[in-house]
Amino acid sequence: MKEKFLILFLFIFLPNAFSQQDKRDEETYKINDVNIILSSECALSKKEIKQVIQTPTQKYFSYSDFELDIRRIDKYFFDNGYFDVVIDTQLVINKEDKEVEIIFIISPGPEYKINKIKYAGLNDIYQTAREEIFNDDLKLLKERTRYSKNNMQSEIMRIINILNNYGYLNALAENPDVEKIISFSDELKNKVNITLNFKTGNMYRFGKTFVEISNNPKNLKIDEIYKELEYKEGDIYSRKTLVESENRISNIEILENARIQIKNIDTVNNIIDFLVTASLTPKYIFQPEISGYDILNRFYGGISLSFIDKYFFGGGRKFVSKGSGFIHSEDIYLLELSFQLYQPYIFNNNKITGNLNLAWTYFKDDIFSISAIKNIAGLNYVLPKHTYINSFYSSWEINNSKITVNIPIEYPLKDSVVTLPEFQVNLFTSVINFSAIHNNTNNFQYPTKGYYQSYLLEESGLLSYLIEKIISTSTFRYVKFSNINKFYFSLNPPNESTVLACKFLIGALFEYASNKYKITGIEEETDIDIPIPAKFIAGGSTSIRGWQAKKLGTFENREFGGNFLIEGSFELRAKPFYYAKSFFRDLGFVTFIDYGNLWRKPGDFRFSDVAIAIGGGIRYYTLVGPVRFDIGFKFYDYEANSNGTKPWLFENDLETIFKNKIAFQIGIGHTF
Repeated sequence: MKEKFLILFLFIFLPNAFSQQDKRDEETYKINDVNIILSSECALSKKEIKQVIQTPTQKYFSYSDFELDIRRIDKYFFDNGYFDVVIDTQLVINKEDKEVEIIFIISPGPEYKINKIKYAGLNDIYQTAREEIFNDDLKLLKERTRYSKNNMQSEIMRIINILNNYGYLNALAENPDVEKIISFSDELKNKVNITLNFKTGNMYRFGKTFVEISNNPKNLKIDEIYKELEYKEGDIYSRKTLVESENRISNIEILENARIQIKNIDTVNNIIDFLVTASLTPKYIFQPEISGYDILNRFYGGISLSFIDKYFFGGGRKFVSKGSGFIHSEDIYLLELSFQLYQPYIFNNNKITGNLNLAWTYFKDDIFSISAIKNIAGLNYVLPKHTYINSFYSSWEINNSKITVNIPIEYPLKDSVVTLPEFQVNLFTSVINFSAIHNNTNNFQYPTKGYYQSYLLEESGLLSYLIEKIISTSTFRYVKFSNINKFYFSLNPPNESTVLACKFLIGALFEYASNKYKITGIEEETDIDIPIPAKFIAGGSTSIRGWQAKKLGTFENREFGGNFLIEGSFELRAKPFYYAKSFFRDLGFVTFIDYGNLWRKPGDFRFSDVAIAIGGGIRYYTLVGPVRFDIGFKFYDYEANSNGTKPWLFENDLETIFKNKIAFQIGIGHTF
């Protein structure tokens, strides 16, 4: 048995014991283990402490690193409100194997809390800035909480940012005063007083803005730069407004490397002049693409070729013509040719933009094919972020479609029923929709906190009903409403590598008038329910994942869509290699519970029909979003009794589960 000795090292002997270890290999000891012992409970965990010190990351023992780690632990506890911490150490030496076990024995002492917080140097600042700084709901440092240096520094940065956004260009923070209270009073025992010291300097205003564009052989005058500025001459200087202006200028397609720099500071009149610098990109570009989309809950991959004019007749307009082809399988595909015009500054307002899209599409499904010409005019209005509704979108779509149903359909005549192997319907629709959106999520590609809510109101039939009277066509008259809610919660801030995402969607479509369709070759009209994009579908990679696309519903012919949908999800998203610097950093995993179903009409809803799916998946995060693969199981199958299986997943044997209760889903982008 290997002999071990327990030695308590005093610091005066340690340098002698290990002073020659770098010169003499025979005295080099490998680190076998590093242990943390807390003599009493405290708010800091052993895992946190190990992340502060260097010794656990090294192979060989180093006295200098060991000594520094003692100081690091002491500082870490001091910075987190444990001013009276005492640190002892032990080393367990195995001379035979030349290994050492390091033990840090920590007595945290009492936890010091903040008694009072004072703010020095802020008495004469702009009133609106004062209101924001002293808003208790926004403060990051609060009385009666444990002292934390990080929280104190975050509060200082918050105040500096506010000062910078209210004209105080040269605002700075001096060293804060942290006063440890010595008192036998229970009220003041283990308390500190904090004074945050600031120097604001003078308040400045925006002056003139100049523009310099390099690489501009045609001497284009990009007036849109001035329209994108979020400030005007004479406004109070704001660093936040300046950054927003720079971001908006960067969105002008023909510009690159756009920057706003200080050109001159007038310290007499407290005015700042700015210079916008940018260079031109090519006006015309051909752009091939390989991409994938979810269409009606099915994944399609394909290629596109675009021609782009980034400065179409000036004015910041952008013109795009694009040809695309996408395929799901040999018999399911989409072809599209489109022309799009983007128009900024409607009503000379940089918050209102518009787009006009003319497109021809041919969509081939396993049930039907659609050849369509459509024109969409859209208007987008971005509202201030502090309002509940911060984005509003409205569009008007005119669509002329030729729909061919490729499966036999029983068609009732007056005295008999005939089976039509194939039939066609000409459909003209005029659809107007209004969407109101609230979005305060913190990240588009990987949201970790905040929520997203949208409300859609859509109407079809007012104009198309008039067209129907003039030409031989069919139309569809309805009013549609949907509401989607998405919530995101970080489970391990601040690194935010684990997120709980929740979704709830409800949608209803109400048909009005007769909604009869004229079938080619038949004189009679029919109320046969044909598939149109306006209807809701369920099942698939972005829906309830235990069912394949368009396979979920409480009625026959669910592939044609229904008029009432409830859908929700709980998804736990994890990136376990968040701190890695390798390929695995962008690897993630999810587990989920999906629920919901599709009904023919709202009055058909039954709680017993709500389907439940469970499962998991893998993600790899890219610049265009995560590439995902999910496996979903029918945890509760509402129609199990009709297909010979048991409703609950665990009531079925493995053969039944893998034959009837499982679905594989792939896609690009988050499920929601």
